[in-house]
Amino acid sequence: MKAICIIALTLLTGGASAQNFSKNIFNIWVTAQVTYPNGASLPDANPLKYLYIKYKFSQPDRLNIATAYFENGSDRLFEINGNSLVIKSPEGGYINSYRIESLKDTLVLLQAGPNGFDDDDALKFYFVPETKFQNYLPLGPDDIVSIKGQDTIYKQSRKIYATYKGRSFQQAIYDGIRTRTSMDGRAGNLTATFVVSKTGLIDSVRILEGIDTKFDNLFIKIFNQQRRNWKAAMLQGNPVSVQMSVNLGYSTSATAIPAVLAEQKAIEAYNRSDYELAMYYYDKALANAPNDKDNLYKRGLCKLMLGNKDGACADWNKVKSLGSTPSVDELLQKYCR
Repeated sequence: MKAICIIALTLLTGGASAQNFSKNIFNIWVTAQVTYPNGASLPDANPLKYLYIKYKFSQPDRLNIATAYFENGSDRLFEINGNSLVIKSPEGGYINSYRIESLKDTLVLLQAGPNGFDDDDALKFYFVPETKFQNYLPLGPDDIVSIKGQDTIYKQSRKIYATYKGRSFQQAIYDGIRTRTSMDGRAGNLTATFVVSKTGLIDSVRILEGIDTKFDNLFIKIFNQQRRNWKAAMLQGNPVSVQMSVNLGYSTSATAIPAVLAEQKAIEAYNRSDYELAMYYYDKALANAPNDKDNLYKRGLCKLMLGNKDGACADWNKVKSLGSTPSVDELLQKYCR
């Protein structure tokens, strides 16, 4: 997280006048840090501290919001009124608004607290252009899957990833499978890797964990229908091959409903800072849905708050094995090295 804070401070070069906000907004922005208005850091127990958000602003008023770097995210609309950024649903309904504090090399947005923008509990979000953010991230041996002759295959990360042309590759696979088979009464988890080549085509699909032969074969069929819906990853202005991953999870009603109810109780306890009770309910939720990345992430936070750092690292490493999220990457770097 320290490196990301340095990125934000390095790129923060001052504000822009209100009349330039609309002109300067069109870019892909990612969170570098989230603080209180006075610059104080959020506590580690606050899930927003390591929250990753990607805002993609497109002409004339389109906004895509994602919390996974490799997703395009949900479709939204936006408008700028003076120094206010208003986010709307595709139908035009109000969703949220921010006060624009700065918009030049860094986009700084203030979210009101319970008592407005002057509240000490308001939140300040620092966004930087994704390309500049990626340029600051280091590239090490662990970011390489293999080297074959002149062709290096990189591992997907916030620095290097191929772009799916639709909203979500995972959702496209889910939708394709749902129209061809029913998963009622069936549960399981499928994890697969694949390579997006320099030309943007996908191949080398490998199922690391499957559900059953029928489902796995259907997955391959739907997967192949998406071979041309990708844009190659870029590194220093050149296309490169990158290994991506996809994870599909299914639960039966007998396990899904108890998991959801336990998760709700866990969230309520967590928000009261009752981490012991929250962990009890996260345990129940994960007993029914053991690969739920969000619950694993939150249970890890509970363990950290209770002094069990090794247990927290175990949960976060499992999240990473299921397809890491930026939030978990930062925590692993800080506590589990």
